[in-house]
Amino acid sequence: MKYSIIVLLEKDAEGFSKFLETLYEIFSSVSESFEILVAANGLEGFLKNELENIPKCNDKLKAFILDKKTTQAVCLKAALKESCGEIIIVCGSYQQITRDSFINLLKSFDKDTDIITPWRRQRVDPSLNRFQSSLFNVLVRKMTGSKLHDLSCTVKIFRREVLEETELYGNMYRFLPIVADKKGFRCKEIKCEHYQERGKTGFYSPSEYLTRIIDILTLYFNTRFTRKPLRFFSTIGAAFMATGLIIAMYVLIQKIFMQMSIGDRPALLAAVLFLAVGIQVASVGLLGEIVVFTHGRQKKEYTIEKKI
Repeated sequence: MKYSIIVLLEKDAEGFSKFLETLYEIFSSVSESFEILVAANGLEGFLKNELENIPKCNDKLKAFILDKKTTQAVCLKAALKESCGEIIIVCGSYQQITRDSFINLLKSFDKDTDIITPWRRQRVDPSLNRFQSSLFNVLVRKMTGSKLHDLSCTVKIFRREVLEETELYGNMYRFLPIVADKKGFRCKEIKCEHYQERGKTGFYSPSEYLTRIIDILTLYFNTRFTRKPLRFFSTIGAAFMATGLIIAMYVLIQKIFMQMSIGDRPALLAAVLFLAVGIQVASVGLLGEIVVFTHGRQKKEYTIEKKI
């Protein structure tokens, strides 16, 4: 099997059956074997109704429903186990790039490529959506050093071993190209023509923004300090301890040279607090180093490109 197209269905999506038909037509024109897998995060009733509207896709279509609401990573893991393709195409529940762009992505996937991610250079959705997406991608680039411009697009193409050798968890699916790139896989970004989407327009809930911020911070830590947590925590701890020492020196100078009472001053308590917090934070980093040293050999951090 050449291609496995995994469609992650997380909520009711208008025109979902039409999107599946579009995928079927695109890959039928490529003249390669393929299958379409729908991984539904719940939504049994919706999925059954939609599948009844696309009988022509039945010979290539597989669908399964997870027993409870879960994350994108879990859906993708489950779908990967059910798939057979050498190349895995992952997308959301609605169309984000045009047919021609989709075909161009497939043609660009050569033997020297492990991951392809689209860049919808000329967005056609509302300005608020464009601003939010742009801000998100800028933050990710600044925090990780990545050069990718459009992680908001759910369409991704992977060589199978990329997904098998890269850890998937939580809501980190959208960052997979960055994580895989850090492991040595070859990632390519291709400019694509944006398709008029049916996705959400406007502001999201506060919890959604908080989740995105936490995801970016998690990505920052995992791509820079997973193998050296002491460097991260000791930097923070040193900042706290330095602040505590400066305050303590200031109070001590006042006591020695100005004969000022310090027993009842908040500054002394603040100095002790900063020093204590700094030591605790640095200790967390030390514990992290011990854990990494103990279990680090179980984690593979490299990929073999070829054997000669």
